[in-house]
Amino acid sequence: MSRLVDPHGGTLVDRFVPADEVEGLRHRAESLPQITLDAREQADLELIATGAASPLVGFLGAEDYRSVLERLRLADGTVWPLPFTLAVDDATRDALRGASEAALGDSNGRVWGVLRIEDVYTRDPLVESRAVYGTEDPAHPGVAYLLGRPRTLVGGTVRVLPLPELPFARYRLTPRELRREIAARGWQRVAGFQTRNPIHRAHEHLTKVALEVTDGLVLHPLVGETKGDDVPASARFQAYEALVAGYYPKDRTILAAFPAAMRYAGPREALFHALARKNYGITHLLVGRDHAGVGKYYGPFDAHAMFDRFTPAELGVTPIKLDAAFFCKACGSLASTRTCPHDAADRLELSGTRVREILRSGGDLPREFTRVEVAEVLRAHYAASAPAAAPSPVSVPVSVPVSVSEPIQPVASATAPPALFPVFLKLSGRRVVVVGAGPVAASKIKSVLDTGAQVTVIAPEVAPELERPDLTLVRRAFRPADLDGAWLVVAAAPPEVNREVRAAAEQRGVFVNAVDNPETCSAYAGGVLTRGGVTVAVSSNGEAPALAGLLREALETVLPEDLERWLVEARAQRKKWRAEGVPMKKRRPLLLQALNELYAETPQ
Repeated sequence: MSRLVDPHGGTLVDRFVPADEVEGLRHRAESLPQITLDAREQADLELIATGAASPLVGFLGAEDYRSVLERLRLADGTVWPLPFTLAVDDATRDALRGASEAALGDSNGRVWGVLRIEDVYTRDPLVESRAVYGTEDPAHPGVAYLLGRPRTLVGGTVRVLPLPELPFARYRLTPRELRREIAARGWQRVAGFQTRNPIHRAHEHLTKVALEVTDGLVLHPLVGETKGDDVPASARFQAYEALVAGYYPKDRTILAAFPAAMRYAGPREALFHALARKNYGITHLLVGRDHAGVGKYYGPFDAHAMFDRFTPAELGVTPIKLDAAFFCKACGSLASTRTCPHDAADRLELSGTRVREILRSGGDLPREFTRVEVAEVLRAHYAASAPAAAPSPVSVPVSVPVSVSEPIQPVASATAPPALFPVFLKLSGRRVVVVGAGPVAASKIKSVLDTGAQVTVIAPEVAPELERPDLTLVRRAFRPADLDGAWLVVAAAPPEVNREVRAAAEQRGVFVNAVDNPETCSAYAGGVLTRGGVTVAVSSNGEAPALAGLLREALETVLPEDLERWLVEARAQRKKWRAEGVPMKKRRPLLLQALNELYAETPQ
């Protein structure tokens, strides 16, 4: 048996209720005021209960919260970089007055445990954003999350009921379970690999470098909440299973699930990932380039530098600091900037967007970039998530049949509506507020969620179909301050409320889309068709959305099925034109010629 690394803080926390007390606590919880947890808070509660977040025994009180923001330590001096907090809206805060305990439940009404209320305090989301994420930019998914959550926080210790059946149950090893497995294998030096992405050859190379200098490797992918445009955990795990089965030594590799939610907090989150893995029995964590980053908010090696702020004794876990790896065509092998003398032109590097383009168009990824098994898992995922293919294009004019008794005559308008300036909003990770929660709002919300936006719904009553973990629900009347930090608001409430929403949005410079009320809109949601990486939208200035929908359906019949192939060719031509300085007026004829050549090369 091996001597395992001590858990963070010296004791592996266990906040689960003993078996003989479960029914008693469950019964008591029925009489307590309830706090509804969102997806991140559920994940945090699981980490606390299992000991993965040791030394935490509950959600932070004000003293610990301020200390974590200012010093990356709990009030007692223990290193801890992320605030594990529990937010409540005003109605819940009022219901907690005078109470010493509260039930912790999810949006489906299931009780997860009980909180002993020890502190109630208020946070400033912008102060927390600057401290944790280094920015106030609401485009950052972590900032968007904070801006969409209530400001009142409740701190206190928790007692947790047995967890429900959760995804990846076979791999969802608790710290105690993973420690037992590590001990049974006799490992002393254990490498851990944190990822929220599929593992390509570069990642595989880095993990095997770590395996050369340790006794064993734990592939520990995160399965909690991530951004909408990240590959879902279900697809990622299929890829991990294929890799472990075919390319890793089974006696020196463990695949397990890490149930944390992603915060995209860069350096702070990298430190948290290391401390949490120590609780699982891992002694060394691979820390890569821009670990836990998003966009351009952090420097490529900020996470490496974070570990240098603390002594090895304080951390108790060793970072393996690695640069990004790639396949070098000149070297003929996988390498990094530390081992390869060649410049970027010799590197085989593909963006996530390019990977999607290749797989969706039926192409194959280079074997130097990814394993065939991983590519096929991703291909199946992208095929399942792509819009349904349209009917084959026809070379006849589009017609929409209508039945009328007299010919339709053009109608002259003395006051033609002003021309629109068409803009497509990138809402992924951004905050969108929907005011109203009826069936019409539900249809709008589905489209907004598909963009990867962080959606907050505000309404006194909420339709049952909106009770879902990827929405933030605020059950009360609209307030102008609800739009602070929002990029877009969808007004799907009665007209008088929509007018109030418009006024508040105008003051804050927020776009408004009002359902069935063009006068209130500053942004119209057109009929949208996306195919092959190209998006086409049709708008009637909000006057005739049904007509916009008909025109969109008509476009589906004429746009080519292989439009993605056109887009790939157009990108390649554009790069060439820029390099050659081709004038703008000559580019369209050249593109048409290039597209025609695509089909000339196709065997008949």
